[in-house]
Amino acid sequence: MDKVIDIEERIPSLREKRRRKTNKKFLFMLTVFVVALLAILYFQSPLSKLETIKVSGAVLHEQAFYEEKSGLTIDNSLWSFSTGDIEESMEKIEGVQKVSVSREWFRNIEIVITEWKTIAYLEDGGQYSLLLESGETFPTGMLLPEAESPVLNNFKNPDTLKRITAQLLKLDDTVYHLVSEIIVTGDEKDSDSITVYMDDGFEVRAFISTFAEKMAYYPDVTAQLNSYEKGVIDMEVGTFFTPFSKVYGLVEEEEPIDEEGE
Repeated sequence: MDKVIDIEERIPSLREKRRRKTNKKFLFMLTVFVVALLAILYFQSPLSKLETIKVSGAVLHEQAFYEEKSGLTIDNSLWSFSTGDIEESMEKIEGVQKVSVSREWFRNIEIVITEWKTIAYLEDGGQYSLLLESGETFPTGMLLPEAESPVLNNFKNPDTLKRITAQLLKLDDTVYHLVSEIIVTGDEKDSDSITVYMDDGFEVRAFISTFAEKMAYYPDVTAQLNSYEKGVIDMEVGTFFTPFSKVYGLVEEEEPIDEEGE
């Protein structure tokens, strides 16, 4: 026979369960209220406002220019904008390759700018523009002392400029940093011929179409010419060397050079 439990005996247990359930509900509501209150206080306080904007990597434009283009200002809400939207907008700026925007610590924003590298200067009537590795030209008006790049002269044809950009990007760094100036010597119909002045004193005659390929042998060629005076290295067809005294004095037969250095 089953034991019959008096309802009076169960009342204390039921009351205790009801009390615990009520307490849990109260604690949950209290927690939600406190979190909501803290959130409201935070967003109303200076702690949620932007305190500093740090820009790094700026060369082509001033830091203040990038700050303005970001659309951010001090005391903006730190959570009122999307870093992805700012990056997408700023990557449309002339000369900019990539932008990274991140929130740092509690009240700071860091904007890291990656600009296209300058590979040459374009000279036109004493005014200079930067030729960027993207193929864009960027007006500057003067040479930047920290940029070790060759000067390009007489590059008036956009297609010619595009082709020399591709060739410069293929050059070995050692050879690239020896190039001082490149001048287009061909006419409008034949704009492939160039004269190149090197920092080590030599003058190179070449074609744009094979410039990088031929200049790969430049260190080996100059190593063979240590005992010679400076002169012109003709790399247009084969490789020939003529001292300056013969080029700009009496014209004599050119001396062939072994490109492989053998």
